[in-house]
Amino acid sequence: MTRLAEDRRARVPFALLGVLLLVGASTYAAAVTSQGPNRIDRGAAAAMDRASAGSTAALRSAVGEAARAAAAEPVTDPGATPYGRLLSDRRPFRDALRLRIYLRLRERLDATRYRRGSVTAVASVPAATTPAELRRAMGRVAVTGVENGTALRVTVRNLTLTVRDGERLAARENRTRTVTVSTPVLALHDRASAFETRLNRRPLEGPGLGRRLTARLYPVAWARGYGQYGGLPIANVVGTRHVETTTNGALLETQRAVFGRSDPAGRRAMRRATLELGVEDVTAASSVDGKWAKRVLPRPNRRVNASTELPGRRGASAPSPDRRIGVDVAPLAGRALAGLRTESPRSNRSLDAALRAAYRVEASLRTSRERTGHEPRPDPDPPGPEWHLTDTSVATDPTVESSVETAPAAGDGERRFDSFSRHVILDRRIKWTWERGNDTLTTGGTWTERYRVGVAVVGSYAPNGSAPDRPTAPRFARGGALGGPNLADVPEKVATRLVDRQGGRDAVAAAVANASLDTTEAVVYGDRPSDLRSWAYADLTRLRERLADRSVEVRADRVATYTVNPPAKLAIELRERRAALVDPPERYRGAADRARVNARVALLDATIDRLERRARTHERTRETFGDVLGRVGVESPRSLRRMVETRHTPAASPRDRIAGSPPGGPVGVVPDGSPAYLTVESVSHDRARGVPPSRPYRPLSTRNVNLFAVPYGDTADAVSASATDDPSRVRLRTAARVLVASGPVANGSVSERRRALSRAVAASLDGVRRRAHRAVRNGTRLTRPEAEAAVAAAFDRWPDPGRRALAAANGSLARAIAVAADRGAATPQPERVDRLERRLDVAVADSLRTDTTTVAEGLVSETLTRMRDRALERASEAATDRLARGRLNETLGAVPAGFPVAPVPGYWYATVNVWEVQVRGAYARFTLRTRRGAPTPGGASRYVRDGSTVRLDVDGDGRDERLGRDERVDFRTRTVVAVAVPPYRNGVGDVDGDADERGGSWPEPGCTSWNPDACPAAD
Repeated sequence: MTRLAEDRRARVPFALLGVLLLVGASTYAAAVTSQGPNRIDRGAAAAMDRASAGSTAALRSAVGEAARAAAAEPVTDPGATPYGRLLSDRRPFRDALRLRIYLRLRERLDATRYRRGSVTAVASVPAATTPAELRRAMGRVAVTGVENGTALRVTVRNLTLTVRDGERLAARENRTRTVTVSTPVLALHDRASAFETRLNRRPLEGPGLGRRLTARLYPVAWARGYGQYGGLPIANVVGTRHVETTTNGALLETQRAVFGRSDPAGRRAMRRATLELGVEDVTAASSVDGKWAKRVLPRPNRRVNASTELPGRRGASAPSPDRRIGVDVAPLAGRALAGLRTESPRSNRSLDAALRAAYRVEASLRTSRERTGHEPRPDPDPPGPEWHLTDTSVATDPTVESSVETAPAAGDGERRFDSFSRHVILDRRIKWTWERGNDTLTTGGTWTERYRVGVAVVGSYAPNGSAPDRPTAPRFARGGALGGPNLADVPEKVATRLVDRQGGRDAVAAAVANASLDTTEAVVYGDRPSDLRSWAYADLTRLRERLADRSVEVRADRVATYTVNPPAKLAIELRERRAALVDPPERYRGAADRARVNARVALLDATIDRLERRARTHERTRETFGDVLGRVGVESPRSLRRMVETRHTPAASPRDRIAGSPPGGPVGVVPDGSPAYLTVESVSHDRARGVPPSRPYRPLSTRNVNLFAVPYGDTADAVSASATDDPSRVRLRTAARVLVASGPVANGSVSERRRALSRAVAASLDGVRRRAHRAVRNGTRLTRPEAEAAVAAAFDRWPDPGRRALAAANGSLARAIAVAADRGAATPQPERVDRLERRLDVAVADSLRTDTTTVAEGLVSETLTRMRDRALERASEAATDRLARGRLNETLGAVPAGFPVAPVPGYWYATVNVWEVQVRGAYARFTLRTRRGAPTPGGASRYVRDGSTVRLDVDGDGRDERLGRDERVDFRTRTVVAVAVPPYRNGVGDVDGDADERGGSWPEPGCTSWNPDACPAAD
């Protein structure tokens, strides 16, 4: 009872609780029924739907606005600020776009809400002001380009939809929104990036500015190089203006390749620049004046015909790397023939040795010996037991009698010239010497031996020349091709050598019987016809003419880049055609005929040998040439040739629109560079709106280095040292060129140095004179005074040492001496003049190879420097006179330049030169315009790169924070141009003394200070 009472304390009766619940439920039901069924639920759902639709519209609008803002100020270089670090270094533009979308969306959503009655619905994204919060917020935004970047697909996660009824929260959801907006912002940015990438490519790195610049520079360099070679007053083959103009043409081509079209204003400026440059080139003006930019740049906003085509490159000039250069054997064949005639007869390479080899006979004595009787040889008998034998000597007394026995037969291929048999009796006496202590005793004895001996004198025709092995008939009888001795004298010569000189027949028979014959073999050469040499030489002259017709055609670009070895190719061809060139008969008509073919082989071998020596020299020089290229960043001559070949690399046909389908669509882009034409001069704001006002701006900087501006100097010495063996000295021809070229300006200090150079050149010619005199003496019957007079008369044809040295180098002196020597002969003969000229050509060439004919480099370079200074001084005195400047170029154009592919004297078939060209540029402002994505119908969207600082209020405090920088579209690339011209004359190269020519604010373009803060964007 007590426990029950305690359990009922503080408890409510169950019946009362049930009544209360029933009453409460009835009241709630009545209240709901009186306000309409499910009013709150249906209102919250509708508000949620309306807010969701509004958020989608807000997101779409935010994406469009953010895209236009990002294009107007594209961040390409993140700033080193807390907010700049929100953007990655790899893709700052897309990160900045995501940030802008988030901020614009937040602004839009703040102004977007749905209200009906007491129900309010809003969409929102989390507030973010600190860098950490903003990083998380950006992580909720995903941006993807679709349809080639012509549309944006943007996804925002965790977009919150909130519904309230009064102060009460009715519903809340986190949703993900994805919209696709037709805006080409990514396409524009990607194309601009692709454009910049192509601008910075070198020729071998793929399609781009380097390759197009190469393609445009080559026609210019080759046309001007050949013009200079042909005598036009061109002192600077590749100048700053040419680099500038070709760079701009290449820029416009690259624009068209990337965007489908090029800058209309740029095309107009390019056309003007091309015309201006053509006028300057024609009038021989080479100055760079400050009016250039005003002449070629149209004023901004001037209407331009956008359909104007860029000036073409085809047909600009005939000279081209594609042309073929014929390299023949003629020079070396002539030298080889002259060498055969002038070599010592003891040399295996001489013509006389080749002819003599066809008359060679190997002779021998074939012998037989038969003993027909003999007495025993006595044995020594000591005089006593204590005597010792110390010496034995035998003496023989032969008795020779005639015999009719048969002599030995000749072997295979042998001819028996003579034979005889003898009976020989040998009476022998023997003497023994004995000793015993200090006593000496001699004893002796005799015996007789009888022999039957046979001897045959035989010989075999054994020519040791290189003529193909063929039967030769007749032999050892007069006749044959010239009806001469034809080895008929050989039997007598053999008998004299092997029989008569050994005492005659009886002595030879006795020696055979006694086994003491000294000589059994001999080599004998038959007599040669008196007209054999002239006959063979006439045949060699015809062969030389056939050899001279042999040539190979090589591409000029391969010659210019040292990637072809014509002497090696010619040597291979001559070896392959050896049989046809030698053309031996099936049977030689005597030894003379074989001698003729021997001489043919000797000439062919000598020519091939010279070609192969030149080929080896070519390869050695090629290695040094490659070292010179390595200094300017070109790996090898082969790499240089690949650069040349890229000129013809077909570019993909550009489309005039960026392809795309809905929700994007085709996008036409118009590039707009400011300045439209990049020049090395300062461009003002009134000529290019993108240029900062009141600040000097040079959009382009160039540098071109001529590697072989003169045949000596820092670069050329590395190559030409192999020819002179002394880098401090230069060839006589080079010194002579400078001496002759300095004549028109020779006064004052020029005259002083010129006189010293003239004395040095004259002293070097003394070696040429001595060798020429020796060649005349050896090649003619003139006396010493007559030979000296002939050489002196030829030297006097040229009035000064410079022109005489040039005549020696180009072969004119050898011809003049030969003609003068022939006049002194009793009966002048044109053929003799030709033969002597070839002999002299070899002699003069040999003398020019020696150090005694070189000139000190200091004399040459100082004369050249003073000559240039004087010429430039004259030009400055008449700076406005185009004719005076033309005379300046003509004076400087007489200076030799370039590098002979085979140095003089030698197998010279081309002169090459190389220019390394570097360009660096920056548009002050570069804009891409398109009608797609414009905020209003008929408007345009713009993607602008002008080097400005990009600022944005990120944290909402009303002040803009620095996100980074909008980098200017800039570039730097380089290429190498090689030109080859025919030999002789003055070669090719820059001869104005400025081998390292720089334009603009090298090494950096733009403002005078390459600092973004010191070079701001234009307003």
